[in-house]
Amino acid sequence: MSTTYDLIVIGSGTAATTVARRVSAAGLSVAVTDFRPYGGTCALRGCDPKKMLIGGTSAADHVRRMDGKGVEGEVRIDWRSSWNSNADS
Repeated sequence: MSTTYDLIVIGSGTAATTVARRVSAAGLSVAVTDFRPYGGTCALRGCDPKKMLIGGTSAADHVRRMDGKGVEGEVRIDWRSSWNSNADS
């Protein structure tokens, strides 16, 4: 079985998704292919603001999981400061 498309988009990041949606909205058939999970680098594994937020939560989670294993202390995330530091980058 073969299928014909008007456009094949390689990748599923922001630019690829924008193109695919516009072409589809124009009535053309579109196929999207990506060897990684759908969403692209920025949404899933890139973008400094996201990495900063995930980094903070990962660090806090790690400290909490180490409770009773020699690591003690309360961990809190100041979301406003974190967000503001992202805006400055």
